[in-house]
Amino acid sequence: MPHGVSWFNFLPGYRQFEEFLNAYLGKSFIGKQDLVAQHVAGAILVFIIVIILALLARSVLVRNRDNVIGDGRPSVANFFDALFEMLLGQMRSVIGHHAEEHFPFIASIVLFILFSNLLGLIPGFLPPTNNLNTTAACAISVFFYYHYIGIKKNGFFKYINHMINPIGEWWGYFLCWLMFPIELIGHFARPLSLSLRLMGNMTGDHAVLAIFLGLFPFVLPMPFMILGLIVALIQAFIFAILTCVYIALAQAHDE
Repeated sequence: MPHGVSWFNFLPGYRQFEEFLNAYLGKSFIGKQDLVAQHVAGAILVFIIVIILALLARSVLVRNRDNVIGDGRPSVANFFDALFEMLLGQMRSVIGHHAEEHFPFIASIVLFILFSNLLGLIPGFLPPTNNLNTTAACAISVFFYYHYIGIKKNGFFKYINHMINPIGEWWGYFLCWLMFPIELIGHFARPLSLSLRLMGNMTGDHAVLAIFLGLFPFVLPMPFMILGLIVALIQAFIFAILTCVYIALAQAHDE
């Protein structure tokens, strides 16, 4: 399958959907070129997959409400249980107290990124996370969320005051002309680094996999598919850890 083309191109109405996006949204803000709906269609498919899996897991839990531990056999519910237990453990180690209140947001981001990454391992599909528009949307969501948490926990003026005087001493205000711009640059660099790191790794991983699938469709691409699986898991994990770090730093003055 040619580069940049996926199974979505063969769906009826896909071309009209792409034309609709370009007509009403204009050119992509990132790249200043016509919008390609691959990542939008992929994101919609990921949402559908996650919702279906969540409903299946919920039905299993409802049927086995008297046996919360489960029987240990592979199932959708056990997969989510293991994933969320590992994620919550990492959140507690990084954020500390109040980690549970951030779990819905971080778990939602991780599920979307993980399944978006895994979608790229299926021949004929492109991962939504190899597009900067998708990864930037996730990173900007994190940016606004941790600032919201920082203001909520500390109050607006105390939160801004920490940016002006991160040292916390009276003499630190004499350095505000230097520290405040550095703090602002650091905060705005976070969503940029989050989005570029995720997009770059997934684009490179998918490009390598596509090359070897095109040259040798059988057997030989298997090691690269395993490597792609590892990269997909690691990138979702790194995004989650960095999100936890930003939240922990935002509410650190509340300790």
